[in-house]
Amino acid sequence: MDQIANVIIWVIVIQGIFLGFIYIFSKKSKSNANKILGFFLLAFVFEALSSDFFPYNYVGNYLVGDYFGIPEVKLFFPALFLNYVLEKLDRVLPYKIYLRVNYFFAILIICLTPLNIVFHLTSDASIREVFGVEITNTIFMTSQYCAFVLTVMAFIISIVETYRYRKIVQNEFTDFGMLQINWLWQFIFILFPIIVLWGLELAYIISGGTGPSDYLSITWFFVFVFLYFFSFKAYRNPNLFEYVPLSAQKGKGTRNEGRENHPCIEENSTRIVSEMENQQFYLNEELTLHSFAKEINMSSRLISSCINKNMGYNFNEWVNNYRVEKALQIIRSDKKNSLSIEGIGSDSGFKSRSAMYAAFKKNLGHSPGHYRKI
Repeated sequence: MDQIANVIIWVIVIQGIFLGFIYIFSKKSKSNANKILGFFLLAFVFEALSSDFFPYNYVGNYLVGDYFGIPEVKLFFPALFLNYVLEKLDRVLPYKIYLRVNYFFAILIICLTPLNIVFHLTSDASIREVFGVEITNTIFMTSQYCAFVLTVMAFIISIVETYRYRKIVQNEFTDFGMLQINWLWQFIFILFPIIVLWGLELAYIISGGTGPSDYLSITWFFVFVFLYFFSFKAYRNPNLFEYVPLSAQKGKGTRNEGRENHPCIEENSTRIVSEMENQQFYLNEELTLHSFAKEINMSSRLISSCINKNMGYNFNEWVNNYRVEKALQIIRSDKKNSLSIEGIGSDSGFKSRSAMYAAFKKNLGHSPGHYRKI
C-alpha cells in the first residue's frame, strides 16, 4: 500500500513539474504573471520533494536531511503568490518594495545551502556543527514562522486588492466580462485551508511534536488540488486590465476631482439618463465613467453619485442594463434568427460573447438564446 502511495505521489509531483514548466515557457499564454505562477508551482513541488514524503538522507556522504542540506524555499511561497495576484490586477507597483524585501530574505535563506555545501567540502562539517544546534535551529524555525506570517499577509492583501479591483470595475468600467473573476477568488481562497493546516503543523512543532504530524498529508492534498485545478484555471485567464485601452486605464481608481460643488439633484440625474439614452453611449464597448463624463461635460464623481443614490446601481450595472435591453430589442425584431448572438452582442455594446451571457444571466436569469425561442 505504501508503495502505491509513493508511486501516486511521484506521478503527482512529476505532473506538477510539467505544469510549472508549461506556465513558464508557454508561448500561447506568455505573460509575466504566468511565469511567476510557474515558479510558484515549482517551489511547491520542490518543497514536496524535500519533505518527509521523500526521505532521502544522503547524496554521497552529504547529509541532505540536515538543516539547510537542500534549499529552504518556503519564503518564496508568499512572495510568488502575492506577486502573481498583483500582476493579474496590475497592482505590483504599490507593493514593489514589499515584494523586493520578501524576495531578498527568501534568497538569503536559500544561500545557506551553498554555505552548508562549502562547509562540507572544506571541513567536512555542516552549518549545524559550525554555528551550533541552537543557533541553527533558531534560524530555521524563524524562517518557518516568517514564511507562515508572510503567507497570511499575502492572503489578506490579495483579498483586499481583488475587492478593490472589483469596486473600480463596478464604478468606472462597463465591460461586464471584467467582473467575471471567480477563478481569481478560487485561486486565492484555496490558500486558506493550506494556511490553517500549516498553522496547525507549526503549533504541533511548538508544542513539542516530532516527526510529520497528521496534518501534513492533508496539507499536501490541498496543495496538489491547488496545483492541478485552480492554478490551471488562473493560467488560462489574462491579466484583468490587459484588454482595457490605455486611455481608459489612466483614470482608473483616481480621486483627483476634488469635492463636487453641485449636489446630486434630480435635474442632474435626469440629464445623465437623457444623455445616455439619446446619444446611446452604451453602444460603445470601450465606454468608461471618465469617457462618459468627458462627453457630457460633467464630473465623473457626480455621475457616479447620482447613479448610485438615485438609480440604485453602480455604473457597470447601469450601462449593461441598457445593453441587455438593446440586445433584447434586436433579438425580438430578428424574426428569422438571421443574426448571430455574437453580432447581436457587438451591436448592443457588449465587448464579448461571455460578457453578454453573464449580463443576461444576472439581469434576466436566462441566456440570450432563451429569448429566441419565445
